Amino acid sequence: MERKITGSTQAHSQQGILRSSESLAWKNIVIEQRYHAGGEYVFPGSSSHMICLHQGSPIQIEQVRNGRILHHTMARGNLQIVPAGTESIWRHTDGAEHMHVLLTPALLQMVSDDYNQQHIELLDHFSVQDTRIQHISSAMLTELLEGGPSGRFYIEGLTTALVAHLIHKYTSTPHDPPEITKGLPPHLLRKITSIIEDRLSDDLGLAELSAEVGLSASHFSSLFRQTTGLSPHTYIVQRRLERAQHLLKSTRLSIAEIATTVGFYDQSHLTRHMRHVLGVTPSYIREHLSYNRDKDHQHAQIFSQTYAP
Repeated sequence: MERKITGSTQAHSQQGILRSSESLAWKNIVIEQRYHAGGEYVFPGSSSHMICLHQGSPIQIEQVRNGRILHHTMARGNLQIVPAGTESIWRHTDGAEHMHVLLTPALLQMVSDDYNQQHIELLDHFSVQDTRIQHISSAMLTELLEGGPSGRFYIEGLTTALVAHLIHKYTSTPHDPPEITKGLPPHLLRKITSIIEDRLSDDLGLAELSAEVGLSASHFSSLFRQTTGLSPHTYIVQRRLERAQHLLKSTRLSIAEIATTVGFYDQSHLTRHMRHVLGVTPSYIREHLSYNRDKDHQHAQIFSQTYAP
C-alpha cells in the first residue's frame, strides 16, 4: 500500500495497518485503523477513493499532492479526501494515528444515479473538518473494532449515507439529495416488510433488499424512511427486539438462543440494544414481565422516541 522512504525504524505492527475490515468482506468499502511512525511515506495512486481521518494528538504534517506542497497542523478529527489515482507523499516527524476509509469509484457512481449524473468527480481536499463524516466514520470504526456484530445492513446503510454526503459536498458539481415527496407504494412496503419478517434472522444487506423492489440503496432508504419514519436498519432492529421480547416471555429458549434466532450477533449484542431502547435487559424481561400486549405497545412507543434512525 505505502512505501516508507525515510524516518526512524519501528516495529512493523506500529507502522502500518493495526486493524482492517478486509476479513469482514464489506462490499465496496474497507476501513483501516493505522499508525505511522515519524518519517516520509509514499502512497501510490490507489484504485479506491480514500478518506483519511486523523485520530491522535495534533501533529505537523507536510503533503505533496497533484504538484502542490501542503502544510498543516492536523488536529483530531481533521480529514483529508484523496481521490482514486492520486499519488501522495506524507511527511511528519511525530507518530500519526489515522483511520482510512477506502471507497470504490463504482459505489459513488451507483449512488450518483439518484442524482441523474452520468459522471461524478470527487475532488481533492486537505485538512477539512466535517462533523457528518466524523460521525459516520466513528460508527464504522466502532463496528470494525467490535467485529461487525450489526451485520451488512448496518454498514451498507452507513456507507450509502457517507457517499451521498460526499456527492453533496465534495464533488466537482455538488448536488443536493433528490427531494422525496412520496414514500414507498403500499404494495412495495408490504413486500419489503414481508421479506424482513421471513428473513429476520439472516444477515440482510441493504443493496440486496433494495434490489427486491428495483431501487438503488440510497433511493430505497429515503423512500422507506419517508414511509415509516425509520431507517431500514432501525426498523429491522425494532422488529428483532419485538420478536425477542415475545420469545423471552413465551418460551424457555436461552437468551443466547433467542439472540441468534431473531438476528442479533450474540447475547451481548441483544442486551446492548435492549438496554439502550427499553432501559431493561433480556434477563429482566424474562424474570419480571409477564406477557402483556399493552406493555409491548408501550415499549414500541419508547423505541420510536429513543432510538434515532
